Amino acid sequence: MLYQMIVASTDPSTDPLVSYVLATYNRPDDLKEAIESILNQTYDPIEVIVVSNSTDDTSTMFEDGGRFDEPTVHYHEFPGRMGVPQARNIGYDLASGDILVTIDDDAVLTSNDATETVVRLFDSNPEIGVLAFQCRDYRTDEVNPHETPDPPRFDMTPTVPYRATNFVGVGNAIRSAVIDRVGDFPEDFVYGFEEMDLSFRVHESGYDILFTPEVAVWHKKSPEARRTDLETQERLVGNRIKLALRNLPMRYVVVSAILWSVYGLLLTRQPSSLLNIYRRLYDERETTLEARHVVSPRTIRRIKSRKTMLFFWWYGPHPGRLFGKDGTPQRVFWETSN
Repeated sequence: MLYQMIVASTDPSTDPLVSYVLATYNRPDDLKEAIESILNQTYDPIEVIVVSNSTDDTSTMFEDGGRFDEPTVHYHEFPGRMGVPQARNIGYDLASGDILVTIDDDAVLTSNDATETVVRLFDSNPEIGVLAFQCRDYRTDEVNPHETPDPPRFDMTPTVPYRATNFVGVGNAIRSAVIDRVGDFPEDFVYGFEEMDLSFRVHESGYDILFTPEVAVWHKKSPEARRTDLETQERLVGNRIKLALRNLPMRYVVVSAILWSVYGLLLTRQPSSLLNIYRRLYDERETTLEARHVVSPRTIRRIKSRKTMLFFWWYGPHPGRLFGKDGTPQRVFWETSN
């Protein structure tokens, strides 16, 4: 059977376990607020899986007598700096839940009934494999378009539910059955677009992605522990090319590589950055080609019908998102603030 039903009941002993997975690095204050928003949920049962590379005193919150010394919170510390995709994959492996919820370590759930809503939406929509949460600015409470999947119509706003092309890592929920079926995040992406890669596989499997404003997070976008701007920009450009190579017909790969290379030069203004991008792509070529699985025409038609991230032979924003009546040309500069 393609879809796994998640059935909720009034008996907590039979309600599905929901696992919250958080990857963190040296943000103890932000992490504390994120976990508190999870523990304040009215739903039961839940567990919290924290995967940390922190080099500060983050671990003290989870020691005996610490703030989060309780059986539902599990802290796992690993040496070295790993990318977000690898940390989340480890968290998924450690989690026991039927539903895997991810929020960033500098994000906060906006309501105490968010988990109940997640379970209800999965229960009533068996064809949905992933829920994409609404993201709001922590300080202004405004919806953040940078971290919201595009709606299928140019005149729609992320204040109503819709079927989406992708989800964003700052806040989402995934059936564990989906991960079992399609695999997890590509760890060599390190930062950026790993969610889009997984989204392609979700669509290819027959599941769909639902954006829901009923579940929202406030996101701080804390500067602490972020990678350098230049490295982030290089990886975001390189991962777009890699994503096309892993998932799309070769004509899309060629066109996307050319256009994103030009964009990379304009974004970084450093020819050496373009060399860095292609050096990484070359070094990772065997892993990328081994993972290459071209999605079906059906999946391409579904994504193109939503006028989001595929247009003609191009993987990138639909021109209507930039230059149409309701377009936002400024979105081409969003990455300068990452």
